[in-house]
Amino acid sequence: MSDYPRKYADAKTGSNLRGEFSRLLFETELRKDTAVHDKLARDYLKQYSKLLPKKDLRLVAKITGDVADEWRQAILRSEGDSARIAELASAGRRKLDRAVGRALPNIAKAKALRRAQLREHGKLSAATRAAFHGAAHRIDLGDLTATLTDCAEFAPPFTSFDVVSAAGPGDYIVRDDSFAKPTIGHLVNNFDYDQNENTSFSDGLWGLLTRAFGSNSAACGVAFTTPRDGRIEIHAVMRNFYNKVMFSVTDKFGFSDAEVDIFLQLFIMVVRGSQVIFMPTTLRHTGLVSHGSDLSYHESDIDNSAPVTISATTDQRFNANESVLVLAGSRVVVLTVIDDMHCKVDAVLWWQLQKLCIKTAEDVFT
Repeated sequence: MSDYPRKYADAKTGSNLRGEFSRLLFETELRKDTAVHDKLARDYLKQYSKLLPKKDLRLVAKITGDVADEWRQAILRSEGDSARIAELASAGRRKLDRAVGRALPNIAKAKALRRAQLREHGKLSAATRAAFHGAAHRIDLGDLTATLTDCAEFAPPFTSFDVVSAAGPGDYIVRDDSFAKPTIGHLVNNFDYDQNENTSFSDGLWGLLTRAFGSNSAACGVAFTTPRDGRIEIHAVMRNFYNKVMFSVTDKFGFSDAEVDIFLQLFIMVVRGSQVIFMPTTLRHTGLVSHGSDLSYHESDIDNSAPVTISATTDQRFNANESVLVLAGSRVVVLTVIDDMHCKVDAVLWWQLQKLCIKTAEDVFT
C-alpha cells in the first residue's frame, strides 16, 4: 500500500445524499461562530476610530509603505541569505514601530486596545473549542464492538458517501482533492487553505480583525431501519493510514497579528429526512498565535498502529421502523483571525471506516 492517499479512478466526490443538508449544517455552525467574532471586531473598530482618525491612519499607511519599500530593497541586496533576511525583518519592524510612535501620540493606546481585542477573540475561540467536542461522545483505542449485543453490524462496501467542503467569505480553500471510496471504506481529507490578509489603513479599517473559516469532511455509511422506538446508539471502528497537517503564518509587514485554530475530528452523523444530527469527537486541536513573527508547525502524527472506536448516542428518539442514514467520517476545521499576515494550512488525512455497529440504545431511568 502506498504511504500517501492516491485518488482512485472510481473515487467519490460530492455526496449521494439527498440535498446538501450536511454542507448547510457546517456552514451555519461556522457562520454563527464567525458572526460573534465579527461583532466584536466592529465594536472595537468604533473605539479605534476615536483614537486614530482617518488622517492618522493615512499617515500610518504612508510610513508603513516607505519602511516596507526600504526593507524590500535591503532583501534584494542580501543575496538570498535567509538568516540575514530574518534580521532585516526584525530591524524593519523596530524602525516601523519607532516611526509610527513618533508620528502618532495615541498609537500606544491603540496597540493596548488591540491586545485587549485579541484576548477577547481568544476567549470566544475557547468557547468554540469546548463546543466542538460533544461531552457524551467517546473515542477509545481498539475495536470495542466485539462485546456489543443486539447490534446491526455493517462493513464495506458502504452505500452512502458525503464529501463536503464549507468555506466562509473569501473562500480560502484553494485546493480540494478530498474523496471517499465507499466500496472499501476509505476517507481522505486533502486540501489547502490560503489566506493573505492586509489592513486597509487608508479606509480606516485598522483593527477590523474578522473571522474566516474553512472545513472539509469525508464520510460514508449505510441506510438503517430502527427495530423499535428509542434513541440510536452507534459505534464506528476507524483506522488511520496517513496524516500530515502543516500550517504557517508569515508577516506582511504591518501591524501584524494571527490567531489560527485547527481541529481534527472524527464524527458520526445521522440523517433523518432533511435533519442532520452531527456528533463529533475532537481527536486533535492545534494552532498558533503570532504578533508578527513568522511561525511554521507540523501537527504530531496520529497513531496508526491500531484502530479506534468512536461512540455516540442520539439525544433524539426515533420511531420503530423509521428509515435513516448513518455515516461516520473525518473532518478538518480551520478558523483564523489574522491581519497583515499570510496563513497557509496543508492537511492530508487518510482513514478507513472498517465497521459500523448500530442499535437502539437502552433507556436509563433514574
